[in-house]
Amino acid sequence: MKMSIKNAPNMSQREKFELINSEVRSFYEYCKEAGMSDEEMDIICRPLTNAVRKATIKRWTRLFLLLVMIIAIGYTVSQTDTFQWHATAIVRISLIKLLPIWDWTPLYYSKCLIERSQPQNVDLVSPTDCVTCEAIRTIVRVSDTSYTEVFSHHLSRGAPVIVTDAYYDWSVAGLNLTNIISTDTRLRDSVPCRTLTNIRLGKQPMDLEEIVSRITNTDIPSWFVHFQNCDIRAVKSFRILAPRPYFLSPHIPPSHFNWLLLSKNYDTNRFKYLELDIGLIIMSQLKGKTFLQLKPRAPCEEICYTLNIQLNEGETLVLGNSLWEMEYLPGTGDNAAMITETDWVES
Repeated sequence: MKMSIKNAPNMSQREKFELINSEVRSFYEYCKEAGMSDEEMDIICRPLTNAVRKATIKRWTRLFLLLVMIIAIGYTVSQTDTFQWHATAIVRISLIKLLPIWDWTPLYYSKCLIERSQPQNVDLVSPTDCVTCEAIRTIVRVSDTSYTEVFSHHLSRGAPVIVTDAYYDWSVAGLNLTNIISTDTRLRDSVPCRTLTNIRLGKQPMDLEEIVSRITNTDIPSWFVHFQNCDIRAVKSFRILAPRPYFLSPHIPPSHFNWLLLSKNYDTNRFKYLELDIGLIIMSQLKGKTFLQLKPRAPCEEICYTLNIQLNEGETLVLGNSLWEMEYLPGTGDNAAMITETDWVES
């Protein structure tokens, strides 16, 4: 046995373990033959068991600290712009390479991976609801207003309203969408959910920077484009164009999606349909003008009137769209408008 112990440095890990196990068994058998009880053997072996326990705790503590350190370093590195830029680039390239094998674009554009069980538009409005809009023929313009006037006097009875001074210190002089996008990484890399334009944009999906670049860096005399932002980073960035109106109550949550409607010298008589979520819709005319049609939803088409509106620069349309569908027609000249969608229950 002594020879075996002397040769321990030359043994493999398995051989060392078998040697130790053999020694422990021999010691146990010797103690039993000597008539020692389990309690006495426990006292004799306590220093060894304590040392083994401390070594185990020490080993697990080291592993835990190493894991915490790796997570901390990984999190720190992941917050750097360089890492995020490269990670985003790798993901985007991988997704593009994956397109011939798997068309993931329907998933990207969908608002939820799991569809919510929402009723269709025909179920949103019942015939008894049509009484709410049957007497609405025009849209009132108000200024220096309040939450009570906008919501209690107008929206609560299904009537849209236009606020002519929604932003006291609002100024969009020199609005340059290209500069706004190029100086904000959150906007440059965002991909709009819904896009409609008369300009060929090439293979989709296309990020916002490239879409705007194709429109603004050309000599096209007549164009229009509208797109929806569902990337929350882009939604937050575009809020600078139309900040929260002064008459909104604090209990109204921030918008979850927004749209930009842009056009230049686009002369047409065909209205463009906007697929908006049901809730609170606020449309701010940043530049130029936009012609709007608010059409009653089924089954109210024969009961309520279609409302025709011209929204002028600086004006803001506010409506709860459970009763209305929205279509728009770009005005002549340069035009820009933003629409926000907010969860809101009409009461």
